[in-house]
Amino acid sequence: MQQNEFLKAFIEDCKYYDLENKELKNILKYVNLKNKSLLDIGAGIGRLSFPLAKYAKEVVALEKDKRLAKYWKKHENKKVKFVNQSLESYAKKSKRRKFDIILLAWPTFDSKFIGLIKKFMHKESKFIFITCDNNSDYEKTLSKLSNKKDFKKDIENKKKFIKILPKKFRLTKKRKIATYYKYPNEKIAFKINKNSLQLWFNTKVGKNIEDKLKKIIEEHKKNKQIIFQEEIYFYILKCKS
Repeated sequence: MQQNEFLKAFIEDCKYYDLENKELKNILKYVNLKNKSLLDIGAGIGRLSFPLAKYAKEVVALEKDKRLAKYWKKHENKKVKFVNQSLESYAKKSKRRKFDIILLAWPTFDSKFIGLIKKFMHKESKFIFITCDNNSDYEKTLSKLSNKKDFKKDIENKKKFIKILPKKFRLTKKRKIATYYKYPNEKIAFKINKNSLQLWFNTKVGKNIEDKLKKIIEEHKKNKQIIFQEEIYFYILKCKS
């Protein structure tokens, strides 16, 4: 995907997800952001960075993908500092920096993130981790249609990551949150899900996959809208004393 196509697809994917802001509401319910600094790792287009900045003292939005920099330049915000670097690079350049809140939502999984995240935490810091349940409608759709190798690798990496968490952190809250993707019609649902297959899993979408996707979309049709149920796991962790 070209830069502009990638950015447009990314924005559209976020546009129809979690329309009730359940992720945001749970963060605000369980974490006090007043006068707090927050590091949003893998911030994307700031889906959570911007609304959380209304409550936090400052937000550092860390996003390594260069194709998203154009969006951030257009949406500059005094309380949100965009850093177009990987977590590894930022950790090397900010060795002494500590944050009150670390947010890792819907990441690609790498076990070395855990050690890097701990470097940014002080003894009272909170680490918020959000990830999807692979049995959700949306995830099962991707599983059926995507590049199987990439999807399987993502699931395996996620399992390893989650298994390590309780060994490195103290779990203080774990919730399962029901939310959804809601598309206004079949055409938009098809377009965005096709882009998602190409965007996230490098899947070549030919006629066979297009036909399967159309069938799945039809199965999720409710009063002309298309709804994919999504369940996510919401964790709050602290450093072990």
